Amino acid sequence: MTLELIVLLSLLGITVLLVVAIWAFSRFVRKDGVMSEIALQKEQELAEGYIGVPADMAKYVGKRGVALTVLRPSGKIKIEGTMLDAVSVRDFIDVGADVIVTKYENTQLYVERFDNC
Repeated sequence: MTLELIVLLSLLGITVLLVVAIWAFSRFVRKDGVMSEIALQKEQELAEGYIGVPADMAKYVGKRGVALTVLRPSGKIKIEGTMLDAVSVRDFIDVGADVIVTKYENTQLYVERFDNC
């Protein structure tokens, strides 16, 4: 046998062993396998209180509302009958002031006083 053939057969053998080892390990870690107590199996169900990040808040960008609380810099605003949390971009905003949503970033609405825009 030539050296090239020996190296090729060795690589083929190692590849087959690695594939078998990966397959065996995946069977070992399955939900009903030996490692089921160690491997993370938890599913985050809505009924248990887990929620995802809402993506529908971006629809408020560009809409006008009113400040329900003083925004120093965060507080509550009301847009189209919905109370929302918001952060003032520039300065404090008093209760009852007209606001406009300027951006939605990292699950947070940012507002400015409407007369500043």
